[in-house]
Amino acid sequence: MKKSIIFILLFPLILGTIFAQQKHIKSKVVSATVYTQGAQITRVAKMNLEKGENKVVFTNLPPNLDESSIQISCSDATIVSVSSQKNMLDSLSQNPDFIRLQTRKKDIEKKITLEKALLQTIDLEKDVLVSNKKLIGDQGVKLEDLKNSLVYFRARFEELERNRVDKIELIANIEGDLRKLNEQLQNLSAQKVMNTSEILVTFMTDKPIATNAKIKYFAIEAGWYPTYDIRVNSINAPLSITNKANVYQTTGEDWSKVKLSVSSGNPTSGSTAPTIFPWYVDIIQPYLNYSVRGNAAVAKKEKVFEEAEVSMAYKDDAMLDKPMPVSVSESQTNFTFNIDILYDIPSKQQPVTAILQTPTVKATYQYTTTPKLSEYAYLIANMTEWQGLNLLYGEANLYFENNFVGSTTLNTKAFGDTLKLSLGKDESVAVKRTKAKFFKEKNFIGSKVTETRSWEITITNGKKQDVEIEIEDQIPVSTNEKVKVKLLDQGGSSYNSSIGQLKWILSIKSLETKKLQFSYSVEYPKENQISLE
Repeated sequence: MKKSIIFILLFPLILGTIFAQQKHIKSKVVSATVYTQGAQITRVAKMNLEKGENKVVFTNLPPNLDESSIQISCSDATIVSVSSQKNMLDSLSQNPDFIRLQTRKKDIEKKITLEKALLQTIDLEKDVLVSNKKLIGDQGVKLEDLKNSLVYFRARFEELERNRVDKIELIANIEGDLRKLNEQLQNLSAQKVMNTSEILVTFMTDKPIATNAKIKYFAIEAGWYPTYDIRVNSINAPLSITNKANVYQTTGEDWSKVKLSVSSGNPTSGSTAPTIFPWYVDIIQPYLNYSVRGNAAVAKKEKVFEEAEVSMAYKDDAMLDKPMPVSVSESQTNFTFNIDILYDIPSKQQPVTAILQTPTVKATYQYTTTPKLSEYAYLIANMTEWQGLNLLYGEANLYFENNFVGSTTLNTKAFGDTLKLSLGKDESVAVKRTKAKFFKEKNFIGSKVTETRSWEITITNGKKQDVEIEIEDQIPVSTNEKVKVKLLDQGGSSYNSSIGQLKWILSIKSLETKKLQFSYSVEYPKENQISLE
């Protein structure tokens, strides 16, 4: 019994000694390699280690870090063991919103206490005035002195009463603010408390040292996607492609002044090559057809896409003219952009945009128009040296002669050796399709009817540079042997009879106008009708 009492008395001391040996140390995110899904995060922690064994707990780590990916390194000490655990105790008290609201609450409560004390002072002064007024009346003072005293008492009473009403109103307003603040705190406390992770490491050293530990782990709550700005200043100049990485993370902590890398890889997709299994076929058994009478309601599923604002990491377009402090490292399966600028990436859905590179690319430019459908000329840029630019699938904003002309999707998987980009319509190249002088003729010969159509296309180059333009039009294609279509004048075009396509490729000098003309006929039985232009 005596031994049990001694143990019970000593147990808190023993437990305190065990916990005292553990050093709780915070670390800071210094770099992150962000993949299209997930991120490899590197942290650094400063430590003071004693000689011998040191048990260190690295606290305040993201709750969902991949425990199997944890790597610890320290050049000045030997790592004996590494383990991890969850901690749900300190989450709310370390929440920055909770801390801010608690601080504000203390300030408001202090102000309420002060204003109530001032209100009591006003009430006390009123009591003193009432006592003095009664004392003066009891002493039988002269009438003139009594009048003066009453004037003073009345004026002071009015002033004190006004101050009292103002104080009461002020206190009521401040107490209203306090109630709203308490509601915010209550809502924050009612939310699911996000736990944190801790990594427990045992270090061994032969002497006391001050050193750093490096912590690496993988977190799934991060990623990036590319977007592009494609700019063409002139059809005689190369185009520039601003490659931007939109980086986001929701790990539960903000990244401040972090060295950033973005990789085209995706560790979550797995690294094991797929295995093909036998494919079995059999005769399909007949089944009984049946019908259902009545109305059938079909529910249609809809996808809801959230809009996200993008906070730009650069302030103006002047940065686009400067070389980006980015290096590229490549492997056989992916590439990584290493950015030398330090970035702040808050823990929220809104991405931060980092400029990766702004290469200048040689391109050939050609206008294209289909005047039957649209009397506009559209500028097409053809790039043949794009494979080495490390471009990925993404949205692109298009700018021509410093004007925004639209957006497109850069689908690099769909392109071959040449990447084609439509830069929108250019109104300085005018196109017009009109009926020719003898546009329409209709002749009856025996049991047949022959109709003729003639069209004229006019192209005017209003630019200061010569342009090359591709013009496309068409004539009908018969699907009935009784209907005969004949191209009478192809106007110098190349003709594809299977689809009725007419195509011209012209070079037009600055301020020059060129005209094209074509005509065709359609023969069909007179007892029938057809629809032509």
